[in-house]
Amino acid sequence: MNTHTRCRPDEQLPCYVTYTTPGVERVVRESLHLNCHIQQDAKGPRYCPSIESRVLRFPGRSHQVWLEPEGLTSDLLYPQGLSMTMPADVQLRVIREIPPLHKAEIHMPGYGVQYDFVCPTQLSPSLQVKSTQGLFLAGQINGTTGYEEAAAQGLWAGVNAGRRALSKPPVALSRTESYIGVLIDDLVSRGVTEPYRMFTSRAEFRTLLRPDNADLRLTLKGFELGCVSSSRHQEAVRVKNSLQDALAALQALSLSTTSWKRKIPDVHMSEAKNSMLSGIDMLQYKDVSFQVLASVFPEVLLPYVEFSQRLKIEAVYRPHCEFNKREIQRIQKEENMSLPEDIDYLSLPVSLSREVREVLDRARPSTLGAATRLEGITPAAVVNLFNYVCFAEKQKKTSHGNQRHQKAGREEELCASLPQ
Repeated sequence: MNTHTRCRPDEQLPCYVTYTTPGVERVVRESLHLNCHIQQDAKGPRYCPSIESRVLRFPGRSHQVWLEPEGLTSDLLYPQGLSMTMPADVQLRVIREIPPLHKAEIHMPGYGVQYDFVCPTQLSPSLQVKSTQGLFLAGQINGTTGYEEAAAQGLWAGVNAGRRALSKPPVALSRTESYIGVLIDDLVSRGVTEPYRMFTSRAEFRTLLRPDNADLRLTLKGFELGCVSSSRHQEAVRVKNSLQDALAALQALSLSTTSWKRKIPDVHMSEAKNSMLSGIDMLQYKDVSFQVLASVFPEVLLPYVEFSQRLKIEAVYRPHCEFNKREIQRIQKEENMSLPEDIDYLSLPVSLSREVREVLDRARPSTLGAATRLEGITPAAVVNLFNYVCFAEKQKKTSHGNQRHQKAGREEELCASLPQ
């Protein structure tokens, strides 16, 4: 078991960024008749399109290309952002139109693959085909794209296939405890209309689904399923119990702002409002670390110094997680909220991805609840849409109120000017 996964800076290789040129667009356009993938209407992945797709969709633009080393001992570079399916000789022409790559050679040309997929709504949450017991599917065949997406499905399909072989019941992960749960629930409940990719914005409780607490969320469950060793399980239990004790100790440290300021003079906090703050509240301040608190209360907090970073992260995220939960609960209560019929989703002044705008514009949902059930609509997008509609309604009411007030004022002026 590793205590950390981060590599030292001297163990890493730099990546380099460059950009396409008008010459790249010219070569792509000249060779479109040679590209069968562009001529067909199969949908490619929206979030890593080929250079041909980007040239056609965004003419005249310069596109970013990352040059990534293939390995510590390799002299090969992978041009991230230049996936293409043109003939090999045309690909070489495209590469050499980019200034740093004028003399480059292609070790392996790019290629495209078209594949059929099973509509994932035909699968159960265990990734077993509903109509064919004992058959489990994972990866691109379920309509997804990406390495991590395929690996996650392979893991879960394998777990359930193994359990079936042992005559054990299937298991599922919920959306609140893992991104695998979000991924699988999206697939089996909504289906796909284009290659699916996992994003944090697809999770309702993404502030809870963090790398730092993955062991607390999943290791104990993994042990129950036989996927985690006994030694790893024992360590996870120790960490869980220690973190719970540490958080309880921090919560019990309750002092007034004046007292905290006296104990930690360097902290930037207002003393105007003399409220009571716990140790967890204090950790939310940027200039207060767990080590600082442990130096003030060594007898209480020193036993938990090894968890300093995790406790700081937990404290900082806590108010955001609570706000996130309240926001989701409010939206669930407002499912019947009507959406304006004339709303222009394509130009709405709110943070929505292009995919979300296109889905909303095409489906034109009548209520907020209907919008949440559309394939491709993320919880983050629903929150932003909900907040916009609430704001627009408030503005509309304020505007109508001002108009009535102005009308009443004009009527009073008119009455005052009439002869008595």
